[in-house]
Amino acid sequence: MVAIKPPWVIATFGMASMVFAFLGTTPKNLQAQLYFQDKTISMVLGTSPGSRRDRIARVTAQYLSQYIPGKPNILVQNIPGGQGIPAQRKFNRGRTDGTMMAIVTSSDMEAPFFGTPGANYNPKDYVWIGALGTGKQRNFLFTNKKAGFKTLEDLRSREVALGGRTVGHRAYLYGRLIAEILGMNKIRWVLGYSSQELFIAMERGEVDGRVNDAATVYRNRPDWYDKGFIVPHIAMTLPENLPPVNHPLLANIPSIMQFAKTDLHRDIIRKLNTTDKLGGAVAFPPGTPDNVRRIAEKALLKMGKDPMFVKAWEKEVGIRPFQGAFSAADVEESVQIYTT
Repeated sequence: MVAIKPPWVIATFGMASMVFAFLGTTPKNLQAQLYFQDKTISMVLGTSPGSRRDRIARVTAQYLSQYIPGKPNILVQNIPGGQGIPAQRKFNRGRTDGTMMAIVTSSDMEAPFFGTPGANYNPKDYVWIGALGTGKQRNFLFTNKKAGFKTLEDLRSREVALGGRTVGHRAYLYGRLIAEILGMNKIRWVLGYSSQELFIAMERGEVDGRVNDAATVYRNRPDWYDKGFIVPHIAMTLPENLPPVNHPLLANIPSIMQFAKTDLHRDIIRKLNTTDKLGGAVAFPPGTPDNVRRIAEKALLKMGKDPMFVKAWEKEVGIRPFQGAFSAADVEESVQIYTT
């Protein structure tokens, strides 16, 4: 027997289809829109306002809210200090209804696997939304020209005061690795600065040099490059990806890989160069439902194709050209490689 629907059922279904077609949506899209409508999302990050990660978060929050159905407000919540661990601990225990997300970088992933005290979270448990590519590894060791360090031999033979934030911070770890490989045995670490304070400390001569991202340095102090205020010594970038940024000052900078003599050092350097998808990764806390994640992932990938977002990214973040948006699967693969 063939069941025949009453005319009122057919009419209602037809009318609903016409309404959805007129509105340019579907029941599934409407459900997604209603889910986030009138909600506020907290975007957590473990750094101070003004840092590169903060700029990544703010430009992402501004545009991502326009692509998530329902256009929820996304508010950046800075929780600086403690190598980012307090921020990650709060995020790890955060709300799982889609109203909390975080910008997570490779430096946030390092602490648990280096055994840093208090880092009792596991980035592999995060519900990844996707990532905004930050490109190749660009950290380099440089000194103030007035400090008089012209060659790598100068760095080996004289005491050099390197500025940093805290023991265990990425720049500190990179500096320790560079020192170990090059045989720099006379480093005096001067810690306790914020990223922005370190620029001032170098200008005042409080420290001789530091390790930092080359694009960040150029965005904050372009005259250091253009007027030769600094001497670049060595880059964490792989040889085939040199220079870390395109500028005449860095045209002949060597890669730390060229000086690595052990398999352990070479493996560490290669791993540190797999972070192109981990400089601006976005995640929900563990336990967030996958249907919520899929809504945000779709929005992130759409945002990555928006010319206005790309223009804002290149201006505010300073990484040119924009490296693209990556899926959650891409991020999960990179996290697996980086933390193994």
